[in-house]
Amino acid sequence: MANQKLFVSNADAFTVKPLQVGNSMSTTYTYDGSILRIFWKGNEVTTKTGVKDGDAFIIKCGGTAPTICKLKVPHRNDDLLMWLLSYDKESRAYNEGDYQRLLSQQRKEYGWRGYRDWEVSGKNYSFTLCNRSDCGGVYHIAAYVKNADKKMAKEIIQKWERGIYWPKSFVKSLLKKRFGFTDAELKELRAFQDYNLPLAE
Repeated sequence: MANQKLFVSNADAFTVKPLQVGNSMSTTYTYDGSILRIFWKGNEVTTKTGVKDGDAFIIKCGGTAPTICKLKVPHRNDDLLMWLLSYDKESRAYNEGDYQRLLSQQRKEYGWRGYRDWEVSGKNYSFTLCNRSDCGGVYHIAAYVKNADKKMAKEIIQKWERGIYWPKSFVKSLLKKRFGFTDAELKELRAFQDYNLPLAE
């Protein structure tokens, strides 16, 4: 069964033709600012009401009519911040000691010739990436966050220069719900001003 992520955005509202869901060949959707409709082979199969800009869903496509459920995000704010910056469960820690042990282990594993890493850190958090010589990119090798709050989230996002690879409307919605950011506060964050590598649209 193929699961496709669908991020709802006001930019997609009132399109003339249904939009493709991920790379599914048969599943499309429409959104009118409130109602999300899922189509399979041209026929409407599911409708969700009260859908807002920034909502995210998993569309389960398995060769038959697709089903829809909300995208699950990490429950704890500490995990949420690491997850938003692309750190999976295996690269997360929750205190300085565990983070240093994880980082040491990861450096050995990824310690090829010319290895370098980069860090964004502050009180009760640290994020480390390393170079990826095989494709010129980076690995998200270790991170820790302890007692995340709005002030910390703002500080981390201001320092982060790699881009956030989730759609902008989804990230904004999460930051508002979980940390209480206002629209004005979000506009102050350079990550939302197309800084360096911008958030995906």
